[in-house]
Amino acid sequence: MSRSVTLKDIALRAGVSTAAISQALNDRGTLSAETRDRIKAVAAELGYTPNRHAAALRSGRTMSVGFLMPEDPDDAVAKRWAVHRTRQLNALVRAAAAHGFTVTVLPESRPDLLAGAQIDVLYLPDALAGQDVLRAAVAGGIPVVADDLYIDADRGISIRTGYAAAVHAGLALLERTGAGRIGFLVDEGAHPRDRIGRTAYETWSTVRGREVLVAELDPARRQLARRVRDLLDAGADAIFAYGEDGPDVYLQLEALPLVIPRDLQLITLCATDCALNDRLGVTHLCVHPERAPEAMFAALPRLTGSPAGDGPVVVDLPWELVRGSTTR
Repeated sequence: MSRSVTLKDIALRAGVSTAAISQALNDRGTLSAETRDRIKAVAAELGYTPNRHAAALRSGRTMSVGFLMPEDPDDAVAKRWAVHRTRQLNALVRAAAAHGFTVTVLPESRPDLLAGAQIDVLYLPDALAGQDVLRAAVAGGIPVVADDLYIDADRGISIRTGYAAAVHAGLALLERTGAGRIGFLVDEGAHPRDRIGRTAYETWSTVRGREVLVAELDPARRQLARRVRDLLDAGADAIFAYGEDGPDVYLQLEALPLVIPRDLQLITLCATDCALNDRLGVTHLCVHPERAPEAMFAALPRLTGSPAGDGPVVVDLPWELVRGSTTR
């Protein structure tokens, strides 16, 4: 097995000191641009790869990000969100690997584990989950990144995933196209994502003097048809399927004696695979929570480079409204 190329090897080939090699490869110091480029070319020729572990030891960094894993006491709810949580963790693992980081998973019920965790930053994928761990991290000076939760601390990054903005955009579209009574389909329980959507819908409706028509869905979706019927019986002329059930709702509505979108408009949220909505022509709002980890790494330099007291960094993720044939 061949040994790794060292700074000394590059220095001997380039005819300069190891200090000059370090300055060139780290883009610091007073070397001329010509010397810096020549050193980098020699390093590339020799196949030099930086030792991230050694760099981490020198800087006091662990090169690991903590992932706070939410825990659902209800088995049905846990099953409903299992795929969502897996996607969140996979997105973080991919982004972390691309930046030379590892991932440490911490359960929200064990804030005591934080003291012994070797992490550079703590990521909370679900707002309001693990408040004890969050407080411990802030008290310990660990930078915190959270989705849809404002971190009122100097070393905090708040990532707005776009759920509230998407709800407002969908409701505004239905209002413009003549919907008078908009029903809102949402999961039962208190999952942070559902709280965000429901609050956005209820606030929007209340401000405009509209009646709030909410139908809650069970995790297994056994009552989906019944809840759709409840909204229709309540006089809804538009349905916002916030639980990502747009295709199922559409197929149920197609079996009823009504014409979409003349008699009823339909819009749905989509946070995973929107291809089926596209094929059925369902108007949908695409949000991208899986982009939060990459946004976190992009924002970390802003956090560490800002003076204390500047407050947290806020990042907005993109979202799109895709018009289909289920709205006018």
